[in-house]
Amino acid sequence: MKSHPKRQTYSWLLPLSFLLLPLLSACDSRHEQPLRIASSPWPGYEPLYLAKEVGYLPPDKASVFELPSSDITLESFRNHSTDIATLTLDETLDLLASGEKLRVITVLDVSHGADAVMARPGIRKLADLKGKRIAILNIPLGVYMLSRTLEAAGLERKDVTVIPTSESKHEEMYRLKRADAFITFDPFKTALANRGAHVLFDSSQIPNEIFDLMLVREEMYQTRRDDVCNVARQWFRILTYMREHPDEAAASIAKRLGVTPQEYRDMVGGIKIPTLQENLSILGGKTPDIVAAAKRLNTVMVGEGQLEREVDISPALLPDLQACISE
Repeated sequence: MKSHPKRQTYSWLLPLSFLLLPLLSACDSRHEQPLRIASSPWPGYEPLYLAKEVGYLPPDKASVFELPSSDITLESFRNHSTDIATLTLDETLDLLASGEKLRVITVLDVSHGADAVMARPGIRKLADLKGKRIAILNIPLGVYMLSRTLEAAGLERKDVTVIPTSESKHEEMYRLKRADAFITFDPFKTALANRGAHVLFDSSQIPNEIFDLMLVREEMYQTRRDDVCNVARQWFRILTYMREHPDEAAASIAKRLGVTPQEYRDMVGGIKIPTLQENLSILGGKTPDIVAAAKRLNTVMVGEGQLEREVDISPALLPDLQACISE
């Protein structure tokens, strides 16, 4: 995996420019300000930046920007510094548990191999994790993947040494031999593979359990529903563009990431990006798939002390998603 010097050099400017948005709003209150859309590094979020590049999300309608990590995105949503955010299902439950009023606009992607346990060459099967050091993401998703991994291995938490850490430190920890296995995701997964690690367990073995969502604050949904629905429409519009122009889309996204088009394709090989109809199935109907996934995740998060109580995601789902996108 190539390094991303451009991203590393300027990533700090994103939160700074983002914090200036309220000041800019005060300078000109004659027009409605663009919706602020925040995300963090993850291949499944890249269509947003492509939509911005091709003009589907023009700057007068939406300000799309990347924050350094998902926990910063979470806090920006929590403190109302952003209107729309791309976050995982576990982060969504965390927000709901803290009393945040929000709506799920769309399912951006479903992990199908992109989240993985990467192990050193000497660890050949899941049972070999016994007695080993496992570096996990310092977020609820990391704990969830650990729980599912140990379950598949027939092991308990006491059988391994858990090292919570940022995903950005995984490659260095591998190089310095400070951990034996890593629960991670791309682009960090690919970086570990390039150093000799291999996939021991991944999200393709637990399908339809790890979701990335686009969330909007309830207040913004109520006051600017048309604009919010337009963002959802442009998401599905850019997916159509990517299907019709795969090479151009891959080249544009790869350039932004600082990788080759093939490296980008490899990154998204473990991600399923649901179509509109698939979104309607996941988020709608009598028994939405997302509700079942949230119940499983609730159980783990409460058991690990990450939630005080289980929370119901159902009230956050749009009852009129199809109408919203079709308008």
